[in-house]
Amino acid sequence: MSRSRIETFGALGLALVLGSLLRLWGLEYGIPHPTIRPDEERLVGRAQTIFATGNWHPGSFFYPSLPFYVDAIALHAYYGTGKLLRRYEEPRDFLFDIAVTRPGLHYRISRVVSAAAGVATILAAYALSLAAYRQPRAALLAAFSLAVCHVHVRDSHFATVDVLATLFVTLSLVYACRASKAPTTRNFVLAGILAGLAVSSKYNVALVVIPMAVSALYRGREALSRFALAAAASAAAFILTSPYVLLRFGGFRSDMSFLEDFLYRSGDLALWDHLKLTFPHGLGWPLYVASALGVARAIVRRRAEDVVLLSFAVPFLVLISSVRITFPRYVLPVVPLLLVFAADLVASLLERIPLPRMRAVASAAAALVFLTPPLLDSSAFNRIAAREDTRLQAASFVSETFEPQTRLLVCRGYGAPAINDDRRRPPAFVVEERDCLADAPLPADAGYLVTHEHRELPFSRIHPSLAGWLDEHGQPIAAFDPYRRGTGVEPVFYRSDAFYIPFAGLDAVERGGPIVRIWKLQPRR
Repeated sequence: MSRSRIETFGALGLALVLGSLLRLWGLEYGIPHPTIRPDEERLVGRAQTIFATGNWHPGSFFYPSLPFYVDAIALHAYYGTGKLLRRYEEPRDFLFDIAVTRPGLHYRISRVVSAAAGVATILAAYALSLAAYRQPRAALLAAFSLAVCHVHVRDSHFATVDVLATLFVTLSLVYACRASKAPTTRNFVLAGILAGLAVSSKYNVALVVIPMAVSALYRGREALSRFALAAAASAAAFILTSPYVLLRFGGFRSDMSFLEDFLYRSGDLALWDHLKLTFPHGLGWPLYVASALGVARAIVRRRAEDVVLLSFAVPFLVLISSVRITFPRYVLPVVPLLLVFAADLVASLLERIPLPRMRAVASAAAALVFLTPPLLDSSAFNRIAAREDTRLQAASFVSETFEPQTRLLVCRGYGAPAINDDRRRPPAFVVEERDCLADAPLPADAGYLVTHEHRELPFSRIHPSLAGWLDEHGQPIAAFDPYRRGTGVEPVFYRSDAFYIPFAGLDAVERGGPIVRIWKLQPRR
């Protein structure tokens, strides 16, 4: 093996190690709270149900089935390993471990799956850059850019569908690019299978079939039959991994109708949030600008590989920008592709520097400029995620302060602490949820109330009449506040997303969570 190849593989290995560290640091955030990252409970909970019952129905069709199945298989693998090590004798021992001995264990397992998919996508981005542009420098820059990318690091921590879908989209594009140059049956069929797995992870990435068709059109009549095979392979991969979409098509259609109403309800286009917030803070401003210029360059240049990649990037960006509700993770499937465009542009500019020594200095400077901002943001996020959330602090306070079986009213919502009410795991308490957004009186015999409030997230509020009543009749005995004082930094949250770590302005908070208060209520006659 030549020295240059050893150096390339060494650098790629460094990118994978860096990406792994950033995705594993803070992976425990919020566990065992079940809704610390909304939507996790859907996937992890269903995977647990599949493991416990053997019924592989996904429960609903808001997501395709593959992520549920991957997490269920991971639970089976963990249980199988534990059985070999004599930790478990039968499946109910593992379920007891999840619920009682080590609550949240199933979340940890599923999050490791997501982190592993995130790291694998770094390698896939490297392969995509090589397949499209054949510049090792550009491919390494793309890999390092994704390794530190804030939005990708952030969501690789959680068991949601987007990171897995992004992996399969990127791999499918690798083989679609290869098919545009070498239209072999293997390249087309692999692109098709991976596209089917991508759609079976998240429906809206179905646009990834377009690059296969574009590759076939570039290669002429000889490739059309191979594209037909790719389309068939894509459909087969989707049906095999999300079979209930066909078996229960009525339920699928009903859930899709609900999801359409949810995404396209009144409001501003998501485009503006993505342009102003998601991309500049998710990629870092230098990479954001470079990716935009890289896309423009590809549109002007219109090489075959450019058109193949643009045929997914442009329609997908239009699709996610047209909805009326904004979640940062919605951009993830296109992020590796944008970084590939950016890396190709930067590497091409660096290649124009004639002197090797000057080129090396410029390359090092470019790496600092492009990689430092997302690395700092990813590290800041991880520092916060590694600290105890205010909801966990409040739950710990209750466990350490109150007598077992004390009755506590808790304001319902994502911001509510998960106070233990399972007697198998003492100390346990009597927990009653209340709708604190409604103008309704508390029970006369209520002794304690746990509230949660947040400056920007509507999921954590209490009704003004309740707030006024508490000022008169309640005594705050504990408060847990995530904010730092005197920083002058304004945290940026997505109001649609009940996630309590800011996307930008991370220095404004010490930890995740809302402001949680525990009130002792005056007895009433």
